[in-house]
Amino acid sequence: MSMISSNLMFMENSISWIITAILLSYTISYFMIPVIIKVSNLKKLADAPGKRCVHVAEVPNLGGVGIFLSIVVVTTFLGSYFLDKNLLVLLGALTILFFTGLKDDLIELSPISKLLGQLISILSVILIADFRIDNLHGLMGICQLSYSVSVLLTLFVFLLVINSYNLIDGVDGLAGGIGLISSLIFGLFFVKANIPMMVFLSFAIVGSLVAFLSFNLSKKMKIFMGDTGSMIIGFLLAYQCVSFVNVNIAESILFGVNGPLIALSIISFPLLDTVRVIIVRLKKKQNVFAGDQNHLHHSLLRLGLKHWQISLIGSSFGLLMLLLIYKFNMIETNTLLLIMCMKSLFFVLSINMIKKILVTAKKLKLRMP
Repeated sequence: MSMISSNLMFMENSISWIITAILLSYTISYFMIPVIIKVSNLKKLADAPGKRCVHVAEVPNLGGVGIFLSIVVVTTFLGSYFLDKNLLVLLGALTILFFTGLKDDLIELSPISKLLGQLISILSVILIADFRIDNLHGLMGICQLSYSVSVLLTLFVFLLVINSYNLIDGVDGLAGGIGLISSLIFGLFFVKANIPMMVFLSFAIVGSLVAFLSFNLSKKMKIFMGDTGSMIIGFLLAYQCVSFVNVNIAESILFGVNGPLIALSIISFPLLDTVRVIIVRLKKKQNVFAGDQNHLHHSLLRLGLKHWQISLIGSSFGLLMLLLIYKFNMIETNTLLLIMCMKSLFFVLSINMIKKILVTAKKLKLRMP
């Protein structure tokens, strides 16, 4: 089957393909995770409470195994109909990252070893598949990029998104919710752009994360995605970002707004959290790579919010940013970027202000006779 005829087949039956991707991925993940929980409990493979964690009991942390397998199976089966040459490279990169994350979840890798696994995975898709950002379409006044700058920028984007996503995996439902909503939005964009493999990939992520969240938010059968899951989903979010930026070219913008700006808005919560926590650690003269409880979700917990409320805020943050830039899409791209930054700053300052008010109120209450 030729690429043109396969794309026509997808266009004619896009809803059926999407439903198939979601249901198949959901089913595989939903039936695999209880088995993973059972094996984890029998073999005592659980995440113990630590510096970054907010849970007080040991919880199985191999949910990423179910997520990985469901996404790979669905993307392979459905993607094979559409002859995408990048599929094999992507699956190879995911496999390397999967074993890196799995080893870290089981015996805890050193940061250097983990970074090495990430670099091999990322460079394989950049260098073998030539999958990279080659144009910023006017964002910050930058358009066409040279090959070396393109490779370095794409590498930086992947590393930033993978590790930012890993850092927000601190309360139940947050990482899963952000991955789900982000992939759903990207998936809808890819449907409009008529890119079958990316549609399958995005909706396979959606299906697997819906199943995962039903356990992650449960009290009886709780499981975490672990580094396996967070690195896999973080990598795939970065992959979707780069693919979207390359689709939404300046000469024929499909979606009415600069591509890099849309991608930034969709994954804005993890990026905001990373920038904020680095600033906080530098201000306190702490190691920027050390784990702590200075993340946005920790701040929201201290305000008295429940896990599901924090997850709802984090998951909807990117969607609200996306709606914001579409509302003001007639404004120049770099002005829109500035508005996004100002809104993000306002969000962080609001949390800090509420926190100070609550602390002051508590002190006054203690002083009262």
